[in-house]
Amino acid sequence: MQLTPLPETLRRFSQGGFVALFDRPDREGEADLLLAAEHVTGQKLNSMISHARGLLTLAIIPERLRALDIRAIEPRFTADNVPAFTEPVDYTPAVTTGVAVHERAATIKAIIDPSTRPEQFMRPGHVFPLAGAAGGLKDRQGHTEGAITIAQMAGLYPAVVMCEIMAADGHMAQGEQVARFCREHDAALASVDQLLEAIR
Repeated sequence: MQLTPLPETLRRFSQGGFVALFDRPDREGEADLLLAAEHVTGQKLNSMISHARGLLTLAIIPERLRALDIRAIEPRFTADNVPAFTEPVDYTPAVTTGVAVHERAATIKAIIDPSTRPEQFMRPGHVFPLAGAAGGLKDRQGHTEGAITIAQMAGLYPAVVMCEIMAADGHMAQGEQVARFCREHDAALASVDQLLEAIR
């Protein structure tokens, strides 16, 4: 399976394109579809949900979550590799129910807006932030940290919308299924191992 050269991946990602990111084989071994938070639109979120089919989350640096007092959910009965989920939120000034893609896009945009305040986010809501590890990929080699690393390498705000890629039968897409998904939906294909090699 051929990965997209990293400079091309970063160029496309910086311009608002999609990237499919493979986790490490010793972890989930699956791929998430990524979109830079600053390029989010309702239309793009709708495309991610419709085609990738997984849970929509927001990978983001922990410093921003602390600034907005978006608190971690204490993990219970979990495996070692569980993502660092936080309180799901809605940006109150811009939402009604909060679940419509345009409203979720507004919440994501508000999370990365330095002028927003903690009290403007209702908890619980419909956007699921995931806190990246403090040391990034050096601390944890997951989709969350890989997504944030791609944003940083592309010169973008370190927040990325993610959606797991599922096959049409409802199982997680694997290998060539992910490569075919990228061809069909004009997404670049990257891997956590490829990123680790680049930052060493």
